[in-house]
Amino acid sequence: MIRDEIATDWPSIIAVTLGITAFATAQGLTYPLLSFLLKDAALSEGLIGLHAAAFMVGLVVSVLTLPALNAYARAGTLIVAGLAIAAAALVGLALTENLIFWFFLRFVLGYCVNTIYVLGEAWLNAAANDRVRGRVTGVYGAGMSFGFAIGPLGIAVFGTEDGLAFSICASFVALVAMLFAILARRAKAEPEPVILREIGAFFTLSPHLIVLVIIFGIFDSTAIAILPLYFVNEGLTQGEAAIFVTVIHVGMIVAQPALGWLLDRVNRWAVAIGCLAATSLSFFVLLYIPVSSSLLWLVSAAAGAAFFGVYTSALTLLGQNHTGSTLVAGSAAFAMAYALGGIAGPATTGALLAINASWALWFLIAVSTCAAANLWRKLGRS
Repeated sequence: MIRDEIATDWPSIIAVTLGITAFATAQGLTYPLLSFLLKDAALSEGLIGLHAAAFMVGLVVSVLTLPALNAYARAGTLIVAGLAIAAAALVGLALTENLIFWFFLRFVLGYCVNTIYVLGEAWLNAAANDRVRGRVTGVYGAGMSFGFAIGPLGIAVFGTEDGLAFSICASFVALVAMLFAILARRAKAEPEPVILREIGAFFTLSPHLIVLVIIFGIFDSTAIAILPLYFVNEGLTQGEAAIFVTVIHVGMIVAQPALGWLLDRVNRWAVAIGCLAATSLSFFVLLYIPVSSSLLWLVSAAAGAAFFGVYTSALTLLGQNHTGSTLVAGSAAFAMAYALGGIAGPATTGALLAINASWALWFLIAVSTCAAANLWRKLGRS
């Protein structure tokens, strides 16, 4: 049976999209909320950026150990377990103010989230007919963006005190774990087991896709961990800064389904280049817009939509060009690349913020996406 003849397995797609929404909500809440709490505890922006790296270290360790776990348990079981443990970690964040324990819990969250990045994204591509792959990944991207959007919004609604935001998020993640378990029983598709030795090989097999995901990781982690601190330093309240992060992701939610439709209609390689170019232009414009301007919110939403399109394009190309164990290895390599970008992003931009070089937050992303767009244009169609 050729891939275009495979019927799209919607229970699998709905389950995976729900899973990523829950995990993104947890990530979207904990990054800015812990940044604010650590700032209140008198940590510098540089140290806060390094603290945020704990989540990404969890992703890296998960990539290296998930193959062994997958040999004994199916993808659905591991994802449900990841959701359940993530909910428990969020409860732990609500119950303690120990900074070292927070570091450990962020590591645990990163480890659990990676179950959906590796197994879920491979599952998503295995369940989708190639004719609708762009739209499927667009819906998945919208779900992820929705999670990243409502996570920071929880700070504005529930505040930063008493651990209430962590507790509410934990309840939501636990609910999704139950729904995922129900939907997974009806799923027909399932990814092949993860093979550790194939993950490293994928970096040399598709380096252009890896570059896309690393850049996405830099931006995404910076947006939810460091930009809130930047806006507080510029005079916004913590609630307003959190809402700003939500606005960035609202642009992503609106744009991803439309981008998915475009990915199914035109050259997917060209769409990725267009997203990189649009991101670069948006961030160059942001260099010249003051925080007090209402235009900042509109341009930031557009920048977020363009940037998340980079990841949606990469995920679609992954499913288009790879199958079987290579597809799963690609999903694991994507998680590793995202983690590398996620470690470098907050560490670098946090240090820049600490030395009052805040303009470089925008400049770094503008230059890196412009360079990536030029690289992809030279490489041509893969």
